[in-house]
Order: sequence, then structure tokens, then C-alpha cells
Amino acid sequence: MSENLFAYTDVNSGYSAGAAGAIYGDRTAASSSAFQAVKNKIINLKGDPAFFNFFQGLNSRLVLRQYNYSTTNLLANQIVAPQGTWSSPLATQTWTGAPNLHGVATSGKWLFTTDYDASKMAVVNTQNNLYTQVRTYTFPTDFSGFTNPYSDGVYHGEALAVSGSYLYALFYVNQGSGYSNYYNSIIAKFSINTTTGALTYDSYVTAGKNSFTLDLYDNKLYVCSLGGMQNAGSGNADTELSIIDLTNFTQSGVTNVTITNPTTNGDFRDISILNASHAYVFLGHYDSNYTNMVGGIYHTTAANLTSPSNWTKVVDVNALGYLWGVYADAYRLWFVQGTPIAIYDGSPTSLQSAASKTFSISDMSDYSNGNLNSACFIAPDATTGLKAAAPGTAPAAKSLASQLRLAREAKELADRFAAEKK
Repeated sequence: MSENLFAYTDVNSGYSAGAAGAIYGDRTAASSSAFQAVKNKIINLKGDPAFFNFFQGLNSRLVLRQYNYSTTNLLANQIVAPQGTWSSPLATQTWTGAPNLHGVATSGKWLFTTDYDASKMAVVNTQNNLYTQVRTYTFPTDFSGFTNPYSDGVYHGEALAVSGSYLYALFYVNQGSGYSNYYNSIIAKFSINTTTGALTYDSYVTAGKNSFTLDLYDNKLYVCSLGGMQNAGSGNADTELSIIDLTNFTQSGVTNVTITNPTTNGDFRDISILNASHAYVFLGHYDSNYTNMVGGIYHTTAANLTSPSNWTKVVDVNALGYLWGVYADAYRLWFVQGTPIAIYDGSPTSLQSAASKTFSISDMSDYSNGNLNSACFIAPDATTGLKAAAPGTAPAAKSLASQLRLAREAKELADRFAAEKK
């Protein structure tokens, strides 16, 4: 049965107007050759729209945020049924606790959000499709039990994950303003009051600098950290993958994985774990002009994620663009490749000569010289007969909102570099 598998937003070359579309096809098909891009399912969006996938009970849902570059003049979020009519949302709500929404996670009827600009978290009641915000927090100031290790740290909410009765929140931390200097990132643990949705701070651990992923698999969180700002011509010496054991949520339960020659081989850019046999890691850095991403996608097992020498490159990367990410489902490997979307059927374990299917920006957008602004993979409803996620595994599919932040920063760095050369 064909359905919407992948949600994306596209914008014009000036990032002032946007639209939303989907990649449509049979989720279980062995080949992606018949997949289609459906443009303009929603039109007349502002210049920074993004999708997030979550579950409302057994139903897969999308939230479409529009960011207005303001923490007070907010645009309403739209709740969309992925297989319904996107232009007729289930609900439209403004959440003051999420002016620049960067991550979502659910527990029962509670939808939790994290905000990038003001490091806020909101608690939203999804009952009766009302999606009413009932609580908002600012981290770290609203949690007296948290001892802030950074006196001049500026916190940014990046991602959320729920496991059991706890919410885990990733905050990357700047040293002052800008994005040149970073402290180690904070992963904070909160207990969830299932009756009220209230959050109680529990504890925290740290990961690397400039972290942006919080992937949950087998009771572990996987955090990719660039190790610093995005550089032209080299990776960061401090880039790392942090694996956080939720059964031992202390600093001793954090394993930090590094690679040889990171300045050459690139930063940790993304990770996707399908099962014990198939895990994918994307390493890369920009070339000397901030034009091409240079690197590769590597295959390994979940057990060998701590042993990079045992990884096998399956996709060689040297391509234009700013938005990058990988996602493995049971039938294929998806690669958000700057602007194109490349699909590799199956679970590749050796170097691929070409993608099975590629969607260019012109396939996905009517904007001349447009850009892919966000990408979000859509989980199927749990009521379709597909089993819910195993314990310790995130049931919703992946959004690349944090990678969107990196894309915007890279575009700004590229524009600045080009201006300085004139």
C-alpha cells in the first residue's frame, strides 16, 4: 500500500517563503523505483518551516512549525495526520514554550517540546486533539536542583527522547554568544508526572561540544558532537560519538567514541541504528570553500559502534549542499544529501556505486534555485499491524531539525567566506 513516507519543507533561494511536500510510495516495496515526490501539499509558508514526527497514542502525527525569528511574535504550529489532508490540520496551536521548536517526544497524552532560542521546554496536552500547552520551563533557570557548570554558558535546546517514565533533553552550550566556542553539551534527565505532565529534574551527564543528535536505541542514547564549529577544509579534533547507557545514567555510563585523523576523516554528522546488525554513521566536513561536504556513510553493527576500525564505507560523499542526515528503515537507507534525497534500497553493507533513487530539488519544489529546509521520516501508525517499538527504542521516526540548525550556520559561513574573497 502506498502512503506518505517522508515529509519535507522547501524554501526559495532567499529563505523568505516555503512549502511542504512528501515522498510517496509503498513502504514495504523492495524497490524505490516507483516512489514519487508530491509537491506543495501545503503552500504559503514562511521561510523556515520544519516537520517533526511523534505519536499520539497509536497514531503517527506530524507537527509543522513555522519560525518567525522572534520569541514573541509567534506563528501557530499545525498538527497534521501524515496520511490525511495536510492543508486541513487536526489542530493549530501557538506554544509560547516553543518559539523555535527543535525537538518533540511523547509520553501518554503529553507532548514535550524543546526550544532552541530560549532553551525552553513546553508540556502539551494532546487529549481530544486540542494540543493545549499546560506548562513551560526554561532550562536551567527553572530547575533549582541543577548546578550549572558554566557561568557564562548559553543553553540551546536541541533534542528530546522519552524512555520509560523519564524525559531526556539535549542542550548544547555556547561560551557566550555566536557559534565559535562551545562547552561540553548537557543531557538532562527529568521524571515525568503522568497525571499532570510536570517535569522534575533528576540528574545530568555531558557529551561533546556542539552536540545535536539524541537517538534512542536499546536503552542507550547516541549523541553526535561536531567538537566545535563547522570548519572549512577540515574536521574537528574533538568530534565524538557519545553513547549514554540509561541503566547507568552517570558520567561513568558514557562511552565516547573517537575516530583516527578526524581533521581529515570529518566530524560525526549523524547516526541511524536499524537493529543489532545494521547501524550507519555519517562522517564529513566542508571543503575549503564551504561548498561541498566531503566524507562518507559507514556501516557497522550496533556492537561495533565503539570500534571505528571495523566500519565499512558504503556511500562516498563529495557533494554540494547544507542539510545532511541519514535514516535506516527496514527496507532502505535514506540519505539527505545537501539538497537531493538519495535512497539506497535494502541495508547496504558494501560501497554503493549509485543510489537506487534520487529526488532533486526540482523534483520536490517549484522554487527556482530552491533549497530543502527540513526533512522528517514518517513512522507508520501502530494500528497498521506493525509492532510498536521495542523497549528503549524511539517509536517515532527521525526529524532533522538539529541538522537544519547546522545547515543554516553553514550557509551563513559560506556567504561570509564568499564575501571576504571579494
